[in-house]
Amino acid sequence: MTKCGIFRRFALGAGALLLFSLTLTPGAQQNRASPQAPPPQMSETLAEAQSSLEHGNADDAIRILSSYLQTRPQDSAGRTLLAQAYASIGQNERAKEELHGVLQVAPNDSIALAALGEIYEREGQPERAEPLLADAAKINRSDPGIRMEWAVVLVRLHKYAEAQSALAGLSPPSGREERIGYHRLKASVALGLGNAPTAASEMEKALALEPADHGLALATATAELQSKNWQRAARLAEPLFAETHNPQAGLLSLEAELDMHSDFQQTLELLRATQPTSKELELHQRVAELLISHEKYSESIEELNRAVDLDPGRADLQFDLALAQFRADRLDDAAASAQKCKELDDNADVEDLIGDIQEARGDSLAAVKGYQAAVELAPNDERYRLSLAVELIQHSSFEPAKVVLKQGEELQPESWRIQLALGMVEHFGGTDEGATKYLLRAADLAPEPQVVLQYLGDIQLDRAPPDPAAVAKLCEYSDSQPKDGHIQYYCGAVLFRRDHVAGDKTHATEILRHLHASVALLPKDDASPHCQLGKAYRWLERWPEALRESESCTRLDPGSAEAHYRLAQIYEHVGQPEKQRKEIKLYEAASTRLADENARRQATMKTFLYSMRHEAQGQKDAPPDRP
Repeated sequence: MTKCGIFRRFALGAGALLLFSLTLTPGAQQNRASPQAPPPQMSETLAEAQSSLEHGNADDAIRILSSYLQTRPQDSAGRTLLAQAYASIGQNERAKEELHGVLQVAPNDSIALAALGEIYEREGQPERAEPLLADAAKINRSDPGIRMEWAVVLVRLHKYAEAQSALAGLSPPSGREERIGYHRLKASVALGLGNAPTAASEMEKALALEPADHGLALATATAELQSKNWQRAARLAEPLFAETHNPQAGLLSLEAELDMHSDFQQTLELLRATQPTSKELELHQRVAELLISHEKYSESIEELNRAVDLDPGRADLQFDLALAQFRADRLDDAAASAQKCKELDDNADVEDLIGDIQEARGDSLAAVKGYQAAVELAPNDERYRLSLAVELIQHSSFEPAKVVLKQGEELQPESWRIQLALGMVEHFGGTDEGATKYLLRAADLAPEPQVVLQYLGDIQLDRAPPDPAAVAKLCEYSDSQPKDGHIQYYCGAVLFRRDHVAGDKTHATEILRHLHASVALLPKDDASPHCQLGKAYRWLERWPEALRESESCTRLDPGSAEAHYRLAQIYEHVGQPEKQRKEIKLYEAASTRLADENARRQATMKTFLYSMRHEAQGQKDAPPDRP
């Protein structure tokens, strides 16, 4: 089973419903493709043929024009009109033959170019239509129909910037239907360029021209939803759903209500009561998707149960149901659904989910078996190996975790996540030298190494002295990221750690610069940079600054025994014995609360396990790569 189901294909939201019509109105098409009105000197025969075509008598037009062209085979207007007549009854090849004949004689005939481009567009060949329409538009910039048709094709090819240029300076058509098409086209261009507010504005203009049009109201509500105008989207969709019982309108109402955090139960019940159709299963899935995207897992379960009832043989539905039940903390139900999914199609996703469920149930042995099965089924996918390693780390099985990760390293030597996990296993096992080696490699491999460097920095703060390569890596990155407060902190802190051990004060200015930068960039309630500055100023014997920063440190982190002890020493030096005695008492109280000397290591482990599980969950929920 490929990654499937709701949790695997989350490219949802209003954009999934926004289906702007990119076909201009029939009247506009006819005006665009037809030759211009015949001038007085043009044969009455052509005028008669054009009149027949406009009245839907294509056969009469073909008869008249075929006879006419026997004596005037080079008449481009007549051949173009004949091509249009053929195209109107679906004889595209005959139409293209006539238009190619015109273009051989008159390659700059904009009407023939546009007509041929339109035929290719209708045949679903926009890549062939686009250069023809582009040439026609460049030759005849004054024809708005040609420019609009060119823009339509550019949008179909996802060339939104070019479509915007094609429409630049174009005034809205005078006819109501044509004007509606114009605004819908501009909305499509705006949406393609990521400008949802403009798309919504254009759709509102179209809707104002035909406010009773249900399709326009639906598309406008979708555009407003995309623009995060939840209330306007709801005002459009809710009455439309009440009047038409259109499931799409109901889905829009539901999504708007969920986004506004308002009461959505009535809309949900009305959607559930919608009369069964051939797309009933799809409707239940879509409702479940919306609920899940807003973390309404319990409510999504009923929709998924209905979907499973409609097609019990689909493993992806069973998987989605199991995952929703797991998120809703209905662990026994989740285990049962996952088992049914496994019976239908055993795969790494299912086994990995079984591992998650069993871990949540407190059965670590069953969890390990699930994760191991996932690794066996997909040995080259790092996610499942990382899930197994995290499970083993959580239960302090560091050596087995290392074995699992080393196997992964052999299969995927360029995986920064595996290098990170190996580094943390070494750290938790008490080998910070090995941890540093792995983390430096992870930082080199990671596209965005901030997370790796923070773990690297924490480890170096416990080393005396810190690893020179780690210090260089942290400070090199801090120089390239002057607005990253965390990295500024770690650079200043490890430089201080290195120089304090060596008794070298020559880099004091650089240390203080990084630490002060971190104070300015990090949240005001972060004690870390103040604590480090307190240490640095005390080392430099700059007592007023040391006192100020150390007081900030203990105020922001009152549970730190080290901070109280350091502040007591400073109070002793500046001659404040009463405050010194108070800090000693606070130090003694904080010391008794320390679990053991590995408290920081345990805290780091908790942070690492949480972040790895959180990232793994995000990977599981991410949509699959699409071609």
